[in-house]
Amino acid sequence: MSLGVVSITLRVAACAAATWGAWRLFGTAGLVFVAPLFGVAFARPLIELTASAFRAMRHANWRDVEGRHYAYRGRSVSVIEDADGQRWIRLADVRAIVGFTASDGALFIAYPDGTCRAGRPPEPYITAEALLVHLGKERAPESLRMKIWVERAVAFPVRRDRTPSTVIATEDERQAKD
Repeated sequence: MSLGVVSITLRVAACAAATWGAWRLFGTAGLVFVAPLFGVAFARPLIELTASAFRAMRHANWRDVEGRHYAYRGRSVSVIEDADGQRWIRLADVRAIVGFTASDGALFIAYPDGTCRAGRPPEPYITAEALLVHLGKERAPESLRMKIWVERAVAFPVRRDRTPSTVIATEDERQAKD
């Protein structure tokens, strides 16, 4: 049995016993003094039950995009990762945020290895690295802000995961080399 159910069951039993005892000793007037006991006994379990229900609903709602949800200033951005760990960003989302940018054909010609069509129906995607290069050429303030976001939220975590961990030599090892 769940710990929360056991806790609530024990609290119900304790409150019922206190209510019965107050009623036997003081009559119906004793019930007035026992009523706050119910509030004290059930406030915390009900709040915890509500919070756990909220977490369960939130988990059920976001489980299909868990770990893959990206949002730029409240706008959802579709990012997929291939088997090589390369992250691809949907061009329609970039255009919705930045505004006018190069056409699909121009991007496919300019970045042949950095663009593809994926999904059902096939939609154009661009790699994070190619998008950084492309946004570096744009001069609009929103495209520069988007470039910073792509670099920090999408491209940098992949670069960090790909670099091998380096061992930092201790002071004694450095002195021994000299």
